[in-house]
Amino acid sequence: MGKVSSAVEELPWVRAHSLAFLTFSLGAAIEAYIYSIAYIATGWVRVPREFTALLSVWPPLWLLVGGAVMGPVADMVGRKRSLYLTLTMYVVGALGLVLSHDYSSLLVFLGMLLLATGGEYNIIMAASHEYFPRRYRSRAVFLILNFTNAGGALASLLAVMNVSSPSLQRIAIGATILAAAPMLYILRMKLPESIHWLESKGKVHDAINEATRHYGKVAPGGRSVAGIELPSSLTRSVIGALLGWSYTAGITLMALTLGPYFMPSLTNWLILAFSLASLASGAAMGLAADKVGRRALLPASSVPLLVLASLMALTSSAWTRNPLLFWSLFVPFSALANVFYLGEDTLKSEFWVTERRASFTAAVRALSLGATIPVIFLVAYLPVSAYLTMTAMVFTVGVVAAMAWYFMGAETGRGASIGAWDRA
Repeated sequence: MGKVSSAVEELPWVRAHSLAFLTFSLGAAIEAYIYSIAYIATGWVRVPREFTALLSVWPPLWLLVGGAVMGPVADMVGRKRSLYLTLTMYVVGALGLVLSHDYSSLLVFLGMLLLATGGEYNIIMAASHEYFPRRYRSRAVFLILNFTNAGGALASLLAVMNVSSPSLQRIAIGATILAAAPMLYILRMKLPESIHWLESKGKVHDAINEATRHYGKVAPGGRSVAGIELPSSLTRSVIGALLGWSYTAGITLMALTLGPYFMPSLTNWLILAFSLASLASGAAMGLAADKVGRRALLPASSVPLLVLASLMALTSSAWTRNPLLFWSLFVPFSALANVFYLGEDTLKSEFWVTERRASFTAAVRALSLGATIPVIFLVAYLPVSAYLTMTAMVFTVGVVAAMAWYFMGAETGRGASIGAWDRA
């Protein structure tokens, strides 16, 4: 008997796909929205420089914890059910953020929000590969992940608009999450469960019923899926973690902590410019995603990204006196960094068997986020030239990992079925 997931993969785009796309896109936007808050929050309270560094490592720390917890949960209870848990944490964390008035309470409720979004983003990364027709999968995933930039842009825009009032920034940001909660709940109620996940758990009849309810009458079978042999789990974990670390650490240093450490008055503007440039490049890249393979995209984006990061390090003494030079480098850097991000986040969440996709994705993200924390602390006290040199070295690791996958890996894009490596 054929699999119903194989038949669902060959369906045209229908209403259920649009619902899943909207649900996951909003979740991705919230992830970056909350991640950006911690860096914007460095201007909300007066703290010593060493505590600024603590607030700067708060996002990767709690994203790590959230993913590590919710990855196995999503594999055990399902993609849809696990999204209800993160929504509950959003509401409590956002309410606490609005009511926070000191550094300690700010850390507590930011931590709760970051834990929730770290878990939810991990679910989205894994689940988004399982919900869409094969021929649209890459395009849908790229565009969903690109909504992280919309979240970062919104958070920084709210901060810029209320630049003279940190308390208004805090209230506006927290209230936005609370206002979105009812809509998020309604969308999650209507979301189907992943057919791939149901089948991986042996719930064949549930998979058929769920497919019929949301996609119409679907007969098991569909297109014959050839297996794709991938490198070992260890190789995939190492390459995925290095790619993720290079992006997370590099972008944290270049777009998020560069402001709090060296240009506090520009922190919100840096995040806004980065988010808008990234959003534009991601929209363009997303539309072409089904035609571009992961193996070629990663080197093609990471090498010029390293060149731009190196140029920013070499010219730091010039652009600190010439803002136009800085922005002429920073904006294209931001656009290109997002292309690299879309490639590496898509790859490291797709090349696992369905039954353990969320858990393996969480493990790889935990490695990359955990390794980011000491880097943020290490560079906090460096002069700007050394700080940027370290950032360029971080992106060098991304180039090495991208080249490793190009020569050692298999193509997982270009219309490949998400079940191809389940059958290898």
